Amino acid sequence: MSLSRRTLLGAAAGSVMTTVAPGVRVALAADGGARDIVISLFLRFGADGLAMVPPADDGNYVAARPTLRIPTSTALPIGSLDGVPFFMHPEIAELKALYDQRSLAVVQAVGMRAENRSHFISQDMMERGQADGDAPTSAGWLARHLNASQIALAPLGAVAASGYLDLTLQGSPRAVAVPDVANFNVFGGEFNLNVISGMQEGDETHVAAARAAVATIRSMQAGLTTLPTQEGNPAGYTDGPLSTSLRSVANLIKMNIGLEVAAVDYFGWDHHVNLNLNFPPQARELSKSLAAFWRDIAAFRNRVTVVTMTEFGRRVQENSNDGTDHGSASFMFVLGGAVNGGKIYGVWPGLRAQDLHAGDLRVTTDYRSVLQEVLVTRRGETKPQSVFPSVRYSPLGILTARGAN
Repeated sequence: MSLSRRTLLGAAAGSVMTTVAPGVRVALAADGGARDIVISLFLRFGADGLAMVPPADDGNYVAARPTLRIPTSTALPIGSLDGVPFFMHPEIAELKALYDQRSLAVVQAVGMRAENRSHFISQDMMERGQADGDAPTSAGWLARHLNASQIALAPLGAVAASGYLDLTLQGSPRAVAVPDVANFNVFGGEFNLNVISGMQEGDETHVAAARAAVATIRSMQAGLTTLPTQEGNPAGYTDGPLSTSLRSVANLIKMNIGLEVAAVDYFGWDHHVNLNLNFPPQARELSKSLAAFWRDIAAFRNRVTVVTMTEFGRRVQENSNDGTDHGSASFMFVLGGAVNGGKIYGVWPGLRAQDLHAGDLRVTTDYRSVLQEVLVTRRGETKPQSVFPSVRYSPLGILTARGAN
């Protein structure tokens, strides 16, 4: 990644770093290095929960999806919720293994209670941590957590693993977009970095911010040299976009320079056409990438929680193009060293016509309940209503509280 000087100055503005040059890495590691790390993984454009974690032998599911159903002969059984057996898609065998190891939990019939099926409106609301009827807010839910907790973040404590700052983190003055830590630098690379470094003399605020930004880049470069040299790809990352993002986040974690929260995007889930052709490679990339990430951060697992979300699921009934249209409830995965995994959480509403909401799987668990539980149990958020003011805190028991594991 190449950062413009303006972007870099903005990211560094407000930094509490008082030590630069060689001591900066010590300062960064001391500031937040021991706190838990939360990673929000957004599956954009409506991942189909009834394909990812289907009730494969439910008669109503079979009738609604005669072409698209996942047969029980290939589906991966994971247990029951409210007496209904559930399975995983056959292309996510790695996630099934993590589930069996009790590192991964599934939340069913979860989502946002909102009466729209617009990708962009729904993504906007979910990244802000909202639902219908909530007061407007300009900040994302992770940014609100950081602000409410008054955490003195390290300069790379809040990172979006993309070329832009996710709305989830917007509102946190020190969040920064870093799609690939291996290429973290200013435009023009080392030459321009040296030029900028040599120009920063004086006590003005913007000059101090520039010095801090240069020091952050130098620290990142030094941190990369501390990572063990590995031949090949022992963690098993793919060549796909999600693996690229998660590998970058894993490097930040292993460098131990103060990462606390990260936002990761995985696009491509809008399967109106040919679900049976298009869904499997998407699911496979999700499964293999998360499994590779988990292997890569083996020494840090007890401090890491990954939570997935998607703006809505898909309609129960397949469409005439062998796909599924925009729906309502879907699923969430929670992966972490403190996860009470190997279990399905939530309340299953059923797939009978009278159980559905306008033809959709009904939302029975507010997605914010899961996010609240992550923040309270693993991040020590003592004021959850500062982050989600309209949601009463009611944990599902997905995670063990910090200090208890």
